Amino acid sequence: MQKQGSRARAARAWAALAIATAAFGAVTWIAWEGRLGVNAMVLLTIATVGYFLGRRDLEPAGRRTLDGIAKTLLTVIGMMALLRHPIEVEHGERLPIYEAIARYIGQVDARTFVYYACIGALVKFVGVVASAYAWHLLLLGQGLSFPFWSQVMTAFLIGRFLGTFLPSTIGLDGYTLYEAGLYSNQWPRAITAKALEKFIGLTGLFLGMVLTLPFGYQVIVNVTAQAGRPAAAPLLAGMILVIAGGFCAVVIVGLVWPVLLTGAMRALGRLLPRRLSAPMGQFTHAVGAYRGQVGLLLLALFCKFVTHFTTAVLYYFTALAIGVAGAEFWPIVFGSTIQILATVFSPTIAGEGAREAFQALLLSQHLGGVAQAVLSAALGFIAAEAFTMVGVVFLWVRKPEWRPTYVRVDGKQVDYHWIKDEEEGGLRGARVAVAGK
Repeated sequence: MQKQGSRARAARAWAALAIATAAFGAVTWIAWEGRLGVNAMVLLTIATVGYFLGRRDLEPAGRRTLDGIAKTLLTVIGMMALLRHPIEVEHGERLPIYEAIARYIGQVDARTFVYYACIGALVKFVGVVASAYAWHLLLLGQGLSFPFWSQVMTAFLIGRFLGTFLPSTIGLDGYTLYEAGLYSNQWPRAITAKALEKFIGLTGLFLGMVLTLPFGYQVIVNVTAQAGRPAAAPLLAGMILVIAGGFCAVVIVGLVWPVLLTGAMRALGRLLPRRLSAPMGQFTHAVGAYRGQVGLLLLALFCKFVTHFTTAVLYYFTALAIGVAGAEFWPIVFGSTIQILATVFSPTIAGEGAREAFQALLLSQHLGGVAQAVLSAALGFIAAEAFTMVGVVFLWVRKPEWRPTYVRVDGKQVDYHWIKDEEEGGLRGARVAVAGK
């Protein structure tokens, strides 16, 4: 009976892994063709689920071997997908990023290109650290303490690496939430921190848009003129100010007086069915943990503002890197904040297509033409990911037995008793953690 059970598990494992391999093979072909989109996302989801289901029924030694193979493939195919991503350079012509750069780079001074591209990457990395620190602060506000550099920052880099191949910020948000919940076993608190991070992050972006609007107003003038409605520029600027500024005001009021939010959640909890009222009560309690921590919340907001502002500044340096003469700082930064907003809500892989399209629409006149605007956006994406690609190294380091040097919940070190060795690193382990077992 035991042998039959082992054979059945092995058969299930190899069947699931065969499906995962076929799906990932299709994703690889689509990436090579530069056609990443909804189909690739569906196939990647199938490959991921099949991989973890198959992995679950393997022996520990087999899992370690399989993990090594999977990480290698993810690294190689991920890099290929990044460089094979096509962009429209000019006159409707589309080229892979590596080919577009190779064609244009001959027109740019090599030292100028390297110099400004490196500055841009460094500026972006400051923003990445600021964003990770905001997440760290929001976890602290929930009573969850992790080592910043060895756990929060490295998880952030892993998440950004995975997010390079997923829509919007799914990879980053999903992985950082996964580690915070897994190692603390405090999922309502971690989810509350993540939800608040999303609101604060969007507020930081809108805040940057509002503050740079007066200096980048010419971008709106150019866009409305191209649309044949030059008189609409003041109205469009006013709409941006009202929407973005209003959103910022509402969120900041909520940060200063969290009791308003918890009151609304309690009222909602009374209207929900009984089976949902208990989880809502947990989340209400978690939100209430931020009461009296206004300084922490406003510091997190400032960090998110720095994150998005440095991303916008990055595109100014990529413009200088490709030799755009007379590149203007404020119009490029303001236009890039709108482009970033479009990228965040884009359903495409890592915002591809939306980033280049909006950069061309908003800033082609400030960057010397459509081709330069598109290439600047593509280079900005590569420069933004240059340092975060280091995340793949930490992905390799995250062995099943890895633990943060400390995880404190309300000041007390956890003992990780809920993490079972045979279930770590997979979907089953995540479900066990969610269930609190």
